[in-house]
Amino acid sequence: MSTGERQSGRHQTPLAELLAELNLPNKALARKMVEHSQSDGREPISPDGSTIARYKAGVHRPKERSLEVLLAVLSQFAGREVTAAELGYAEPESPLVQGVDESLSLVRPTVLTLVPEPIDPAFVQHLQLMLTEHVRMDAWAGPRYIIESLRGQLTLVEDLCGKARGEMRVSLLEIGARFCEFAGWLFQDSGDLKAALYWTNQAMDYAEELGDTHLISYVLMRKSNILTDAGKAAQGLGLANAALRRWDEITPELRAVALRQLSNAHALFGEKDECRRALDSAMAQVLDADPNEPGRLAKYCTPSYIEMEAAQSWVLLGEPERAITTYSSGLADWPEAQRRDQGLCSARLASAYVRVGELEEAMRVATRAVELYQLAPSARSLSVLRDLSKRLSTARGKQVNELKGLLARAVQVPRGYSVSA
Repeated sequence: MSTGERQSGRHQTPLAELLAELNLPNKALARKMVEHSQSDGREPISPDGSTIARYKAGVHRPKERSLEVLLAVLSQFAGREVTAAELGYAEPESPLVQGVDESLSLVRPTVLTLVPEPIDPAFVQHLQLMLTEHVRMDAWAGPRYIIESLRGQLTLVEDLCGKARGEMRVSLLEIGARFCEFAGWLFQDSGDLKAALYWTNQAMDYAEELGDTHLISYVLMRKSNILTDAGKAAQGLGLANAALRRWDEITPELRAVALRQLSNAHALFGEKDECRRALDSAMAQVLDADPNEPGRLAKYCTPSYIEMEAAQSWVLLGEPERAITTYSSGLADWPEAQRRDQGLCSARLASAYVRVGELEEAMRVATRAVELYQLAPSARSLSVLRDLSKRLSTARGKQVNELKGLLARAVQVPRGYSVSA
């Protein structure tokens, strides 16, 4: 702190303190920000030394894009994640209480869509085939590229559902609900919870018009999952219970995924006994499910899936030792086609190893997690890797420094991604 600052009674801003700690001059930071903004494929910015000086003095707050670049560059220099809150910048209002993001105009462009009249049933079958391929590609490569191709299809689906009548309307609402629910999932896995909730609500509108008890239960579970991802455990708990309300009318598979989400909400509250009961019940239901049932909504819900989700609950409840065995066993024979979730499971296993102090194993698994994340980016994996970086921020040693360097390179947010954790 300078003499002038001591005499005036003012304190350095958190940004000024961090730059002093990093021995990072204003001009050097500005130059790195310019370079970063020109290399990440998004809007370039052009700060200079005086811009940084105003930020440091607290005279100006960086705009959204500038703040994003500032945090990315500072994270690289610090070897850990630097957050907006750490620098004293208020977090933006929760995406779940704001209006629909302006970026959704990219999802729903205001263009005239020509709707075929009448609609050929083969067209609905074509949409179903497209959705199946999207689901397969998502599991292999993550949501980034699928979202781009899905935008026009969502507009078409909405237009068709808005105009179709008669028997064809039912078929269109069914595929429309599946498209919208899947879009909600893709946006959630990209870290855009606002868009995720928007499209999941759209799926709920179609499901309610159809009066489809199974679909309504599934979409309620999905909304619960989005809300718990946003840290809204109470709302997530309520919606998970709502998904189970018509217990006798839904399949064991649907009960299992809703119970799994119920356990997730209980884990966030630290309610160990309630979490355990929900997980035990979920496993009992999934073991009773018919894998040959037509039109299944949650084909991914297998005993292994419930075990993986249970492991994450134990981590949240402060019992990472229980999770390590489950994660390790699951990764031993992980399906190659599920590469995105393999990356997530690897990241979670690395995090569990760090929590129990097994840094050598954490390094080994984290290296693989980063490789998989780069092949199939996911906001969920990114969130775990960033949390792992935070947990190592005060640790020292050659092994730790190698792991911190690896994570620092990995935790930069790809274009179109954000992290809600």
